[in-house]
Amino acid sequence: MGKKSKAKQKASKSITHVQEALDQYFIDMDQVQNDPIFGINPESGYKFIDQLLCGKNAPRFSIISVPENYWTTALGVSIIAALTGQFNRSIGYFSLNISSSYFTGVLLSIVADVDPYLMRSGRLPSERWPDLATASRDLVAADLYIDDTHPLTVKAFRRQALKMIKKSKIDLFVIDNLQFILCKKPFKNKARNYQKICQSLKDISEELSVSILLMSEFSGKVDPDDIDVTNDCRSLPFLQDFGKIPDAELCLIPGERDGNYRAYNLHICRNREGITGTVKLKQNLINSGFKDSKS
Repeated sequence: MGKKSKAKQKASKSITHVQEALDQYFIDMDQVQNDPIFGINPESGYKFIDQLLCGKNAPRFSIISVPENYWTTALGVSIIAALTGQFNRSIGYFSLNISSSYFTGVLLSIVADVDPYLMRSGRLPSERWPDLATASRDLVAADLYIDDTHPLTVKAFRRQALKMIKKSKIDLFVIDNLQFILCKKPFKNKARNYQKICQSLKDISEELSVSILLMSEFSGKVDPDDIDVTNDCRSLPFLQDFGKIPDAELCLIPGERDGNYRAYNLHICRNREGITGTVKLKQNLINSGFKDSKS
């Protein structure tokens, strides 16, 4: 009898009067209008990315997919430089394919806007050293923590993330990249491995109440002039690897080169429902850093 009465009580909760449903609709509509993932101003650039990852709707578990020939680290470093420098965010960075020292060199070259090869070889012109000194001071003041432990498992990430949280109120964890995270009991199918990793990271994001940005590479050529690709991310097969797990999926599509810069569209999707907005970026081909297209 007890089980039957509980079943009846649970079933009755699914019956809603139209007025209550209508009230909920307007609440949902208000949330959507205030959610930065919708109605994006393409010129907002890093301001939008900051609101998406660390704004009032955080925490979010988000994935950025980058063509494998365009290096996830460059975009990840650029996002970190903008969020720590312009918006004073506290960030924990997990570098799985380069050392913390090399990562810091890339970060320094992007913040100072200098050629990393000239910087590392000691051939940087003397007139650029003040820029390097200013960038170094800015980075020292940044609330940024780096972990280059590899290989990395989800369990190890959670342990290291907790250590960072004890040091500072972290706003965002950035992991570079998905392909270097190990599954404890891997499936033969890579897509299932990715889904398992992504679900675990999303659970950690919710548990710790901290946003997580996961960088990921995709293989295969992408034609930026292909209307299906640039207007409908459902046509991009690699997004299927994640399932309907991330709160936001971002996809970087390269455009035309103009001198020392290349244009990029950072498409924002939600569960492969198509593009909800696009942020326009440009990459400095000398130091690989990404900037707002208007800067």
